Amino acid sequence: MKKFLSAIIAISCFASCDDGDVIVTSFDFEEQTLERCTDFESQLVFFKINPDNNESIALSFTTNEDIFGAGDGSEDAAQRQTQIQLSTNDNIIYRRFDNAVSNDYFCNPIPPATPIVIEEFISTDGDITVFTEGTFADSDGIPSEIEDPTGTLDTDDDSIPNIIDFDDDGDNVPTAQEGVVLNDDGTIDETLTRDTDGDGIFDYLDDDDDNDGVLTRDEDANMDLDPSNDNSDPANESLDDYLNPAITNSVNTELYREHTYFLNDIIITINTQNLDFRNENGEEVIRDIRSVIFGEFTGTPSATFTTTPTF
Repeated sequence: MKKFLSAIIAISCFASCDDGDVIVTSFDFEEQTLERCTDFESQLVFFKINPDNNESIALSFTTNEDIFGAGDGSEDAAQRQTQIQLSTNDNIIYRRFDNAVSNDYFCNPIPPATPIVIEEFISTDGDITVFTEGTFADSDGIPSEIEDPTGTLDTDDDSIPNIIDFDDDGDNVPTAQEGVVLNDDGTIDETLTRDTDGDGIFDYLDDDDDNDGVLTRDEDANMDLDPSNDNSDPANESLDDYLNPAITNSVNTELYREHTYFLNDIIITINTQNLDFRNENGEEVIRDIRSVIFGEFTGTPSATFTTTPTF
């Protein structure tokens, strides 16, 4: 008995049989782990092996979408889907072998001569939906649920929410460099976190850290989009201009630094629907119109996205 994925029912009928003749068949891969080949540049290959029956099922397709990527920074990018229409080149293949089969069989551009395929079904039609899910992070050291439980706060109005903004106040000094101190539970230590000018606004949320009337991002004498490496006070060489109220030199900075954020703990879930199969002789048709989970892949833990916010 072959069970298709986690399903038990699929309807098959030989081309020569009457409409009333029904053969119940299925492919059993519910307990098997979904694996992926990484050796192909443009083609994506996912597969499952059932060692108990010397059988496998493999999905191969191409797409212009980066299903393993971090997306475009929009809120929906952390949970998105890609649609694939199966065809001659994009298909699902079930195979049963005369002996045990290994991962190398699928991840080799030229499959090995052994084991020998003794039964095969190839999809001729079907719909595939690939779901990409993950958790956004900016690696600024502040847990997202502490930084903003709503996920909507955008202190500097650069269209990047604080939870994925590595420079929350838009002063071109990364949040991770602005003296944030956390308690053991991940909350912000309001006593130790830096507030240079004592105005009640922590530096990482303050666009004028020293309250000298010059925005921090404009205290960038060498204009390299990094105020933290500018010092114009020979009497205080250890204090950067943006933290020194005695220095009010100003340049006109109208550009944010390049931002990088991450999509962590990526989960790829593949669903199938409206599948049609034929055997190696093109005689038998197996149809399954239900939506079925092909598998879940967790082998890509993180992806990065880089952008420069519009000033």
